Amino acid sequence: MGTVEHVTLACPRCGQETRHELAYAGRLLVVTTCTRCGNSLERDVRARYLADLRQRMMSKPGRMLRRFRRHPLSFTTSLPRTVPSKPLELIAEVKLVWRAAAAARQHDNTD
Repeated sequence: MGTVEHVTLACPRCGQETRHELAYAGRLLVVTTCTRCGNSLERDVRARYLADLRQRMMSKPGRMLRRFRRHPLSFTTSLPRTVPSKPLELIAEVKLVWRAAAAARQHDNTD
């Protein structure tokens, strides 16, 4: 699904400060969900996500090289674990972005 963080925010539906889940795709906040009442705020970030993904993919070789130079042993030993998981993480990010965009469009159409 991307990265999920938890923070305390004021929920517009509950009217109280409650714990919220923040779901990120790459560096972009996509969905904010109140863990108390389930109120979600989805954002359509498709265009920004594609630009962010393009930049992340272009900078990946340089980031990998820097990491290899700084920590060659840990870099090398982590490859068998990280290489297979990256495509699955990317698929989960794309699904999150497109589901949130659909939900945001649906919400806009009901207003």
